[in-house]
Amino acid sequence: MSGKIYDLFIGGARFKREFKHQLRLFITFTLGFTIAFTWRQTIFDASSNFMRFITHIKDSTTLSLVSSLFVTVVSLLLIYLSTQLLKEEY
Repeated sequence: MSGKIYDLFIGGARFKREFKHQLRLFITFTLGFTIAFTWRQTIFDASSNFMRFITHIKDSTTLSLVSSLFVTVVSLLLIYLSTQLLKEEY
């Protein structure tokens, strides 16, 4: 009995395989979050300039609000499109 418990939690091949899978997923998630965080300001500045060009808004607070709404709408559209394209057919 204790051998099966040891294999299940510590020494088993299934545990090692799952641990490596979870570790790869954690590293991928962490690096992806880091990349997204570093690009955040660049994307916001670009969308701010684009909204300023389109709307000619001078107030920085209003421009920031409009830019945030623009980024949100574009992101939601990309999420919707990606879920539709990657949907599995049963």
